[in-house]
Amino acid sequence: MVTTEKELSPEAKQHLSIFKRALPMQVKLHEIIRSLDNTEKLVCLDIGADNAMMSYYLRKRGGEWHSAVCGQREADATNAVVGGNVYVMDGKTLPFKKGFFDVLIVFDYLERVESDDNFIEECHRVLKPDGRLIVNVAHVRPWMVLRTLQQMMGLTCEKKGLVRDGYSESQLFSILKHGFDVHNMRSYSRFFVELTDTVVQFFKARAKESDPGNEKKVKAVYSIAFLPYRIGYQFDMLLFFTRGYNLIAVAKRRAWRPRNTPVLVDGRSISEAVLHKALD
Repeated sequence: MVTTEKELSPEAKQHLSIFKRALPMQVKLHEIIRSLDNTEKLVCLDIGADNAMMSYYLRKRGGEWHSAVCGQREADATNAVVGGNVYVMDGKTLPFKKGFFDVLIVFDYLERVESDDNFIEECHRVLKPDGRLIVNVAHVRPWMVLRTLQQMMGLTCEKKGLVRDGYSESQLFSILKHGFDVHNMRSYSRFFVELTDTVVQFFKARAKESDPGNEKKVKAVYSIAFLPYRIGYQFDMLLFFTRGYNLIAVAKRRAWRPRNTPVLVDGRSISEAVLHKALD
């Protein structure tokens, strides 16, 4: 049974305090929950959550939940909040048997693995035949000003421990299509919130470099950003017509069947050949 917020340990309350100040984390969790049906009586897995409170609030929705994280420090933090069923991943395989889960949620983990295709195949393996997969990734597209700003501020993939910046809609679909039917794909979180978060991530990285285990410094950074996040969110309402900086896909498992795009003898895809003919 999941404890109440008042019953959390002092260490766990540190994560709660950060979560309540970090608007992007709250929005991300809201978008994930939007994509979930009732999880009562289901066996579920969340992977790579930014903050242990995400796993906590998912477990409060009912069902049997498990969490998988990147390292032992993250595992200790999550265990302090949820109290068990927390596993450390090796980056290649998931430590679960075949067909174990009804629901699998991936929080920004695809950007961290060398072979995203193999990781999605692992997700397929541990899901039940009618299981559901929810994947959240950073959304990349041409001419993203904030990506350039992040590079200038030193927030590179290497610095953040990522293999890639993120995915476009077509890139995300292409790695899911072999074993999943994608029912919904949408973007969220727009310019002003992401601009604020870029500044937050810069100072958060500096705080962790100076004192890696001091969560109080991280909390202080988010406390200062609390009001700018809210103001940015209000401005972003005026940008409802733009695409967001995060992308979420909701898919249902089916039999694994590679769906490679057919090509002609000259190496072009059919769509490329049709376009070329239309332009002639």
